[in-house]
Amino acid sequence: MNKVKEIILSYATYLNPSEDQKIIAEKRLTICFDCEHWVQSPIRDYCDVCGCTTGVKVFSPKGTEACPKSKWLE
Repeated sequence: MNKVKEIILSYATYLNPSEDQKIIAEKRLTICFDCEHWVQSPIRDYCDVCGCTTGVKVFSPKGTEACPKSKWLE
């Protein structure tokens, strides 16, 4: 899946997630919060490895492989 398509699909899901998608996103975000690569800034929270905004990245359709450090498990 190319990066642009992944970003568009992530934002689409972020705007209207199912209950299952919300649960998965919450689990992924918890992992991100504890990750040494997660950066919290006044503008946005993001992964300093891939540069993605974590609040949206957690809705990626790529599944567990969307995390560049392979930390997301399902």
